[in-house]
Amino acid sequence: MFRNRRSDCLAAVAALAAVTVLSGATVQAQSYRSYPSPSSQTYQPSRPSQPSYPSSSSQPSYSPPPSSSQTYQPSRPSQPSYSPPPSSAPSSQPSYSSPQPTPQAQPAPLPQAAPAQSAQPSASSPQNSARCMNREKSTPENAISGCNAVIQETVKNLAAAYYFRAVAHRARNDFDRAITDFSQAISIDGTDSDFLTERGATYEAKNDLDRAVADYDQAIKINPKSAAAFHNRAAAYQKKGDFARAAADYGELTRLQPNSAEAWGSRCWTRAVAGREVQQALSDCDQALKLNPNLVDALDSRAYVNLKLGRTDAAIADYTAVLKLDPKYAPSLYARGIAKQRKGDRTGSSDISAARAIKADIGDELARYGLR
Repeated sequence: MFRNRRSDCLAAVAALAAVTVLSGATVQAQSYRSYPSPSSQTYQPSRPSQPSYPSSSSQPSYSPPPSSSQTYQPSRPSQPSYSPPPSSAPSSQPSYSSPQPTPQAQPAPLPQAAPAQSAQPSASSPQNSARCMNREKSTPENAISGCNAVIQETVKNLAAAYYFRAVAHRARNDFDRAITDFSQAISIDGTDSDFLTERGATYEAKNDLDRAVADYDQAIKINPKSAAAFHNRAAAYQKKGDFARAAADYGELTRLQPNSAEAWGSRCWTRAVAGREVQQALSDCDQALKLNPNLVDALDSRAYVNLKLGRTDAAIADYTAVLKLDPKYAPSLYARGIAKQRKGDRTGSSDISAARAIKADIGDELARYGLR
């Protein structure tokens, strides 16, 4: 009788460890070029975005973030996304034995999430269950070792289950329940940077930027190679108006992902807006376009940098290149009109009128960047 009860109990433990959770979706934080409308706060305004961004979920870069070995790609402002970020995205693989979250936040809705890759719950291995139940009548030490492994696997799976339920809550824009479940996952397994990155992204979706940054800080302490966490924190700093810190984090992203054109383009833009490293911003945009000559965001950013440097002809050329790729990209169309007018070209007014027909308030948005 005792033996049967023991077997039933351990079988139940193994069954608990075998719980599976359908692979969920995760959200990356906001692209470096998509920001909420400026408020009455004193910080510098955010980069204007095209109308009709984004689709079903409102996010803040990552995530869960992309794996650190992948290239995290911030999303185009007018297009649904993360990634993530990519990637936004994207992140480190969680530490559980076998269980992305993918990471650069308009409060509602979050962009459509990309499939999570890091939190993959898995069944307890049959070998460990058998060792725990001592089916081979081995040593007590071997049985204890097997039971320890079953318990660890069970705990990891429980953390993953909370994580994926949080992702599902967030997909419904139920941010408070998502945060509660992410917090449960973190309390069970505090070594997984993706759990923190994703909770940060959810705080960011609620526009609670201080808590979001705190979670990204902790995620980076746990995993200094988390591209998702750096991307998300950069986007959060940018929304707070701290362009210097945003540029520094995008710099870390270029170090982690040197072949990511989006990472170089992100730093180009934040340096240009900050206005203190304009020449370095030009180098960043050049690098982005070397990696991807048709990257619209980088072309538009380089045009803006050229205008700040007084290189009007180069700016017009870059804006024209953008419009060949996307003829209805209102920011470039309006800015090209301004650049033409600075040269005394009367056709600039046609570009400005066409841009306003696409987006009525585009002039007000760009005026906050000195384009008037």
